[in-house]
Amino acid sequence: MPDHCLIGHRRQPLRPWAPWFGCGADPSNWRPVALEYSTLYELHLEPRKIQTNANDDDELRAPRKLEGPTSHPTWAVLNDVTDQHGQVLIFVATRRSAVSEAKRLSERFRRRLSKDDPDRLERLTVLASSLEGADQTTLGETLRTCVSGGVAFHHAGLTHAQRGAIEAAFKRGDLAGIVATPTLAAGVNLPARRVLVRDVKRFDDGASRPMPVMEVRQMLGRAGRPRYDDFGEAWILCKGTDGWEVADRIADHYFHGPVEDVTSKLANEAALRIHVLSAVAAGRLEHRGDIESFFSKTFLATQWPSGELMERLGTILDWLVDERFLRRLDPDPGYVPSVLGEEEEVWDDEVPVWAAPAHGRDDLLWEGASAPPQSTTVRRESPPSFGFTPAASLGQATVTVSHVRDPATRYEATPMGEAVTRLYLDPASASVLRTGLRRAVRRLVRDDAPVTVFSLLHLAASTNDFARLWLKSKDMDRDSDLWKKYAHVTDEVLIDEPFQERDLSTVKSAWLLESWIDEKTLRQIESVHDVAPGDLHHRTDLMAWLLAASEAVLATDDVFHDDHASALHALSSLLDESRHRVRHGCRADLLRLVKVRHVGRLRARRLAEVGIRTPEDLLNMPPSLRADVEAWRGWGPVLVQRMMDDAARFAARSEPKPRARSDDEPLPGERTSER
Repeated sequence: MPDHCLIGHRRQPLRPWAPWFGCGADPSNWRPVALEYSTLYELHLEPRKIQTNANDDDELRAPRKLEGPTSHPTWAVLNDVTDQHGQVLIFVATRRSAVSEAKRLSERFRRRLSKDDPDRLERLTVLASSLEGADQTTLGETLRTCVSGGVAFHHAGLTHAQRGAIEAAFKRGDLAGIVATPTLAAGVNLPARRVLVRDVKRFDDGASRPMPVMEVRQMLGRAGRPRYDDFGEAWILCKGTDGWEVADRIADHYFHGPVEDVTSKLANEAALRIHVLSAVAAGRLEHRGDIESFFSKTFLATQWPSGELMERLGTILDWLVDERFLRRLDPDPGYVPSVLGEEEEVWDDEVPVWAAPAHGRDDLLWEGASAPPQSTTVRRESPPSFGFTPAASLGQATVTVSHVRDPATRYEATPMGEAVTRLYLDPASASVLRTGLRRAVRRLVRDDAPVTVFSLLHLAASTNDFARLWLKSKDMDRDSDLWKKYAHVTDEVLIDEPFQERDLSTVKSAWLLESWIDEKTLRQIESVHDVAPGDLHHRTDLMAWLLAASEAVLATDDVFHDDHASALHALSSLLDESRHRVRHGCRADLLRLVKVRHVGRLRARRLAEVGIRTPEDLLNMPPSLRADVEAWRGWGPVLVQRMMDDAARFAARSEPKPRARSDDEPLPGERTSER
């Protein structure tokens, strides 16, 4: 019997994982809550498969037909589950579909509640009003309208607070359904008795393509969650004129078919690059042989040929050395290869009963007790040679041995490489930042080109670690606002993108962040840039991180002379100011005031309009002005007092008292003043 056993309910992914773990595979259909898989076509529901917590599959329920309009099958699904006092999650392919479907369902469900349960409708109205925030957006207003009707939508464009409120309301049972994109499919335990996957296709790479089996299974698995339900229903909506055949194909593919193979994340070059650098920078691996041995034990090594993996590692190591994230040192003459992961493990397992008679006998060999002899392969380190060498030239021949690929070659991280590892930054992104920052320093020293906040935003947005905005068809029009902005900032950018579309996307992303720090409202940003609040906040977090990384890259770059210290200091200050502006979404004049708790960018600007721009101004506010501020809508005495209390703490931290010094105490008989 194996020492380890890998258990899983999906047969296909166990095949590559089990050998890598060195254990046996035990596929199982066991599930803590029974889940029935069904197809739905023209309101005809046909169960196809069931997973249970028993050893044998339970009997499938009989097919049935839902009541409702065939033109709106999702309403029939919602209406049916409500009759059973349950809830439903409906998964669609796009955000636009999620919003439109939620609006239609909400309108119908509101009419039902007005007749059957007006008290619940009143509670939903109160819930919707609680979602009203300081910054009004069209998306937020639509969400409140849907929630007031008992159905909400959920996608990454919502803010974290909005998503949290929707999930909490669903768990309480206030909402009958949520229409979501696949963002809700993983990591959220919601009490959904029923899941309907409305769309099994989505637009990808210029065409409508079927969703992966694993992704659809993940969505269907949200139904019948432990501690919430004793039974789950996983349905897929089938469309088309030949719907019965489509239903059979969908059942065979998504219910009974295998899922896609699991691939190693290290197959992505950026991920492998990050891990190679971090392994050296952390001090765990120093010699080339140990680096190769370590990665030969990863899951990636089971999917790639050994030669291809070693070649990729060599290319990455050479690139990291060329980019000065690593130093290549001379080979270690005392290096002894360490075989990672091959230490013999000691287990206290008892000998099985059936093997007891053979235990202890000297004339029997235990299978697996000794490893088979390992073949030794010699890897050619020099280019292959063809033909022959004349005998006359043999006496002049010399043998040259390169230590570049010698297993004993040592590597160590440079200060910049260590900083990049601490920041979890892709070294390729750090290389882009370093190139742009060097250009910025040269501009400041020569004073021949501008270095602006937009320059730094564009630089950070051009890295691989930033999520650029997608271009839309209207953005490609040369008369569009984006093209005008692109032409206006050409002399400010520090990085030239290889393709015009990528360059436009970078400018669009930097322009979005520029609007944010120029204190444009969320409604204005939504109108001009067509970006939802959740997408904006995600990018502000990324930008603040990349600007902080830029400061670290600049601080560890040692190519400039001491004469350039003033330019380096000016650029570092601009990076720090830009980072704080991105974090708070305000202009530079409010940076001190927005650091006070309960004072956001909108309240800070309102205070600035009456002359309050610093914590000290807030503390020294005249009584008459304080009374006016307290009378503002949405403020009040309690909020103003909290602001002033935190402003006092902030001012105390900003001006530390000088420490007492013992050597300032006069000696006995010392004159304390001149006579």
